[in-house]
Amino acid sequence: MKIEIMEKNYKAKDKLKDLIEKKIERFEKYLGKDASVKVVLSSRKDVAYKMEVSISSKNMFVRSEVESDNMYANLDTCLSKIERQIVKHQDKLTDFKRIGLIDAGDLLFFDELPTFKKAKITKRKTYDLFPMSEKEAIEQLDLVGNSFYVFLNEANQKVCVVYVRDDGDYGIIETNV
Repeated sequence: MKIEIMEKNYKAKDKLKDLIEKKIERFEKYLGKDASVKVVLSSRKDVAYKMEVSISSKNMFVRSEVESDNMYANLDTCLSKIERQIVKHQDKLTDFKRIGLIDAGDLLFFDELPTFKKAKITKRKTYDLFPMSEKEAIEQLDLVGNSFYVFLNEANQKVCVVYVRDDGDYGIIETNV
């Protein structure tokens, strides 16, 4: 399992780095040795510490982001969210079905295996995509009041998604077909 720890405006002590690696390596039995983990540690001037953990393997991609005044607490919170996502997706992964890897005794952050309600599609919408600029798409996003808006970018003729980020700015996802 490849673990990459990045620091932005934050200098992590070796003790924290070792603890991060030790706790993340416990997920190797669920994700396999080819999994890649990226941990980003950052801080702001107002003494808030942020931890982002992204794990990708051939079977899945899970991500967690936490912000608080204690980086060690962030680690536990992030990993509990990651574990919850892994457990939630266990039915979708053929390796988990075949091998039966997840057992309540193996869980790091739960006392028993949680149950989840299967999501179903309850609504379906269709609409025509019209070429528009990114600026026009942002205006449409503000008009509809959603957190995202799908549009056809007139500059490159790609289907794109504009979304509102947590910091209030906008992000754009471009698709490749």
